Amino acid sequence: MRCQGSWPLERRWLLHALVIAVVSTASIGHADPAARPVAGLADLDTAFATAAGLLAKTAENGGHAELAKTITEWDLPAAGERQIVVSIPARLEKPSSIDTPDEMTIWNDFCAARRTRASGFFEHAVAASRSHDHVPTRDELARPVDPDAPPLPQRSCEAIRLLFLCLRDDPDHERARTAGGWVKRGDDWLWPEAARRLDKGEVHDPAFGWMPKAKLERHRAGERLDRGRWITAAEDAKTPRDVKHGREFFSDHWEIVSAASLDDAAALALRLEETADVWRQVFGAFAFEPKDLEKRLTGRGRTAPHTPHSAILCADRGHYLQELEPLEPLIGRTNGIYWTPTKTIWFFIDQAGGKGDRAGDAAEPDPITIHHEATHQLFAESRHVITKARQLAGERCGFWVIEAAGCYLETIRPTPYGWTVGGRDAGRVPAAKERLDEGFFVPLADLCGLGRKALQADERLSQLYSQFAGLADFFMNGSGGRYRESFVEYLVRVYSGTADPDTLSRLCKRSYADLDAEYRRHLSR
Repeated sequence: MRCQGSWPLERRWLLHALVIAVVSTASIGHADPAARPVAGLADLDTAFATAAGLLAKTAENGGHAELAKTITEWDLPAAGERQIVVSIPARLEKPSSIDTPDEMTIWNDFCAARRTRASGFFEHAVAASRSHDHVPTRDELARPVDPDAPPLPQRSCEAIRLLFLCLRDDPDHERARTAGGWVKRGDDWLWPEAARRLDKGEVHDPAFGWMPKAKLERHRAGERLDRGRWITAAEDAKTPRDVKHGREFFSDHWEIVSAASLDDAAALALRLEETADVWRQVFGAFAFEPKDLEKRLTGRGRTAPHTPHSAILCADRGHYLQELEPLEPLIGRTNGIYWTPTKTIWFFIDQAGGKGDRAGDAAEPDPITIHHEATHQLFAESRHVITKARQLAGERCGFWVIEAAGCYLETIRPTPYGWTVGGRDAGRVPAAKERLDEGFFVPLADLCGLGRKALQADERLSQLYSQFAGLADFFMNGSGGRYRESFVEYLVRVYSGTADPDTLSRLCKRSYADLDAEYRRHLSR
């Protein structure tokens, strides 16, 4: 039992700790827009840790063990050699276990500490977004050159990372939400595509997707719409479907046509939206010119609804091959494909694969395949400049990086706070290490000169894919992410058709021979 009268004294110490962080962010919204952050990221974390430690101790002393655990476990683990991706709820929600006045007081102060740090994160995100045209001061020029500093003079990836850290601490941070592309409806922050459907009177159910309310009620009652007439769910399950007359499922960002069941379509939608959530943080800088990202973070940009991405789910592999062989003779070598001419990703139900790793899932396509192909789609359909390209991405050179990015998102791993991506123990990277040890390695100078047709015709393609995965991890996570900005910018150049065989070397400010050597060291550690 907590001793009466102890909380006010502890709270005075708590407020003292919060002042440390508040002082560091007091200038937000009032300072010179070009000003640098007052406090460093480490200072923000230290102030938050002090406040959170006091709150957790107070909760523990008061017998609120579950709340103490929530506070103690809030901070993220160290990223290490992989990227941390955080999930962002539609709004800040109080845990249902909090139901006493003391718990509410502690919870409110915990949220205040989070909001304070979030404001600091946002201030740093704005500063990072400006780095693309930052003119060094005399003091900065006088400092020793940091050998580990990223070679590209822009920090768009870092701005995106800080933006999402801000939103994890404070999901209701209005400026960060607007910069990230959300819009508000009631108490919830939604993607513009979802808000548009909501405004049209549609509602969402994870089992059936977005649809008009009356239609959803009939679905929940066990009816299904088949070519203009309502039938029972049992009848629908027995009715074979082809792609032309497939079942429709609308998620926030995808329009899925399914020759499999609605349950299968719902499972696919979850995976696709998961890929989008992760892609947005890992490769979100790809979608913006650096100056456009700065405009968003300073309140001068808005996001319009995006046309839904298209996906088709076949009932089985035989159906998949039957539909696509007339279009792609080598389709039998694939488990999924992003078909560029129609901007559509194709999958099939892997009947032999059983259920996915989510409780209650129906059989579904291999999640790794979903992540890989959806990554191709998100890149190909995300950036306005790409529409100006006169040929397919990577047609002349650099095609390997397109597949490398897909391999990188194959390493998505769920965590209690969201996901991790990358790591030398993840995906195909261990195979890259094995093949490197066996003597297989294609120099970057050769890879960067290969276009799509030459690479796809290479007899070593399966071995090359593992090297692509290893290279992606190296460029995204090696040396603390030193080349991350350069790698994402290289993707921009390849997709927009402006890359040449030497582009990656110039962006990294390293010769290909030096990068090859660094890659070998990265995998051998």
